[in-house]
Amino acid sequence: MRTTCPVIVPAVVAALAVAALTAVPVLAANPASAAAGEQSRPVGTDRAARVDFTAGVRSIAHGPGVVTVTGTVPTGESVEVGGDVLEPVWAEGDVDGHWEARVRVRPGEHVIRVTSQVTGQSVDLPVEMLILLPPDVLATVDGIGRTIDLDGTGHPGARMVLTVDGAPATETDVHEDGTWHVLLRDLSFGRHHVEAAQYFDGTQNGGVDDVYELSGAPTVAHAVASRQTDRISLDGRAPAGSTVTVEDARGPVTGADGEPVVVHVGDGTSWRTDLPVPDGVRFDVLTVIAHDGTDELGRTEARITIPLALTGTVEELADGRIRLSGTGEVGGTVTLEDDAGTTLTDASGEPLRTRIGRSWELVVPRDDLPAGTVVARQRVHDVEQGGLRLVLPALPSRPGPGDGGGIGGGGEAGGAGTGGGTGTSPGSGAVGPTGGSVLLGGEAPRPSAARLRTTDGRVGSGRLAYTGTEVARPAVAALAMVALGVAALPLAGVLRRRAAGRR
Repeated sequence: MRTTCPVIVPAVVAALAVAALTAVPVLAANPASAAAGEQSRPVGTDRAARVDFTAGVRSIAHGPGVVTVTGTVPTGESVEVGGDVLEPVWAEGDVDGHWEARVRVRPGEHVIRVTSQVTGQSVDLPVEMLILLPPDVLATVDGIGRTIDLDGTGHPGARMVLTVDGAPATETDVHEDGTWHVLLRDLSFGRHHVEAAQYFDGTQNGGVDDVYELSGAPTVAHAVASRQTDRISLDGRAPAGSTVTVEDARGPVTGADGEPVVVHVGDGTSWRTDLPVPDGVRFDVLTVIAHDGTDELGRTEARITIPLALTGTVEELADGRIRLSGTGEVGGTVTLEDDAGTTLTDASGEPLRTRIGRSWELVVPRDDLPAGTVVARQRVHDVEQGGLRLVLPALPSRPGPGDGGGIGGGGEAGGAGTGGGTGTSPGSGAVGPTGGSVLLGGEAPRPSAARLRTTDGRVGSGRLAYTGTEVARPAVAALAMVALGVAALPLAGVLRRRAAGRR
């Protein structure tokens, strides 16, 4: 049997020899180009091959519901970001193997799954999408102190970054109770745009901003007019180092020296001044102006009600009581005092006091009042607003113990006494009232006399008891009686001689 092996072997050997002869000239012709071909691979090919597949959450924007996911992957490979999201997205690694994607997620707790499209590996990323309330802030603007005090709310643990007119100002953290506080100092007068941006979960999550006006206008804390002192007292705050002037409808208000009132404000920003009460003015409007040299920083109006002066009269009633009445500031009170300033009280110990409406009136038993004068004191909102000293009718005087009629209180039945007021007594009928007056000086009571009563109550016949302190009138009466007797002596002698002749 014949075989073909000797024929095949020479043919294979010949083919290999031809191939070797063909390849040798190429390699020998350009060895540098071979080396260059070895180096022509991408620079990062070997490094990209060593990058691991990773995934993580970079930030969560809770307002729009956007989660930013990032990681690494071998160059040229891609990942799918899906899981519990609204729509899956795909991302491819860059030359350094980094990738980034954004997905939308509904509020609540969710799991985002990132899967390598080459190896099938996956990473689960849990996230929580919050429903946030926007940050809030309450601002207290102090133009005089040039500060803005901010009290705000936010997400616990968030970082608040504040800017003023676009320039960074300060930062602070939100406390666990959701509150934060910042005091902005040394601001200039005028308008300022203040922004507070809230950062957490890797991005800005809301913020708040507003425009505030810092004014150098002074403040007026108290504006009180006093009838007690006839002065208007003003106090308040103004920018440190400024000067304060006051104007009314007639122009600059002047002091006792006739010069315009000027108040210099120190570092404490407080100021105070006293002004005279203008004549004939019931409702006054004062304009307080703060100046920085020749520049006006601002002005404020203060409206003042000047209380009405207290008036009063005294009247003795038929029953012996005293009526005190008059006018004053509506809404004020009138309190009765003695000359020492002690408040008078009634029999039950309550102060003698009344409220002023269109007028005021107090009806008081005579025994509850002092002997000579009483002071009616007006107060408006617990501020002294002047007083008035009133003369009272004289107190009824009595000769001593017993039940006899008092002097000035009535005398015998059907008769009238004398003294400080017209008296009444049983059977005498009503007697018209007598009045007191504003105290300008007092008159001593006139002397009076009354019949003496014995211890058993009977009237002593023909006996008078002198109770006054003035001796002129009794002396004149006695001298008149002596003169009458002396003048009658000659007539008595004539009558005696005639009688003797008839005998």
